[in-house]
Amino acid sequence: MSIVHGNKLWIKLVLISSILLLSFTMFLSKNAFAHTGLESSNPKAGAEVTEALKEITLTFEGKLENLSAFKLFDNNKQEIKLANFTLKEKTMTGLLSGPLSNGNYEVQWTIVGEDGHPIQGKYSFTVKRAEEQPQAAVTATPSPAVSVAPSIVPSPSIAPIKNEESKPNPEKAADNSTNYLIWVGIGAVVIIAIVALLSTRRKK
Repeated sequence: MSIVHGNKLWIKLVLISSILLLSFTMFLSKNAFAHTGLESSNPKAGAEVTEALKEITLTFEGKLENLSAFKLFDNNKQEIKLANFTLKEKTMTGLLSGPLSNGNYEVQWTIVGEDGHPIQGKYSFTVKRAEEQPQAAVTATPSPAVSVAPSIVPSPSIAPIKNEESKPNPEKAADNSTNYLIWVGIGAVVIIAIVALLSTRRKK
């Protein structure tokens, strides 16, 4: 009888200890979750970002200590440095230095709650923006060249001057010959007169 009573007492102690341990564990988990749970983020976990992203924001359920921070990694596990980081109450904000290219990204965060207990976590999102189409270069289509044929104005035709041989004028030639005969006659008369005069003087 005493053995049975002892077994019951042992079972009660085990049950009470298990309940207390479970309650204490749940209390610690609830207390930790109260100041470490990620309440919201921008972009959200698993989101597909289709517009230019300028900053990443993480908001938690409790106030954060100064040692809290987060880092951004690309698909090749290369860290992307933030241009600026701010921590205010329960919100962390990281300003990006430039737009993210298309691909997968991972945010790794580490926070410290009011109880000084560090908690780490991470989530991923995807950037899938429409590729910007380069503006087509406007090429000016040259207008067809209008060829203007030079207008040829015919110059007045100049008839070639023919060197016509001067034809003798019969009337003018007759006058010349008549004058020539007159002078010859006059000359002959003068010569005869001179000869006669000289002959007369010799005879005397």
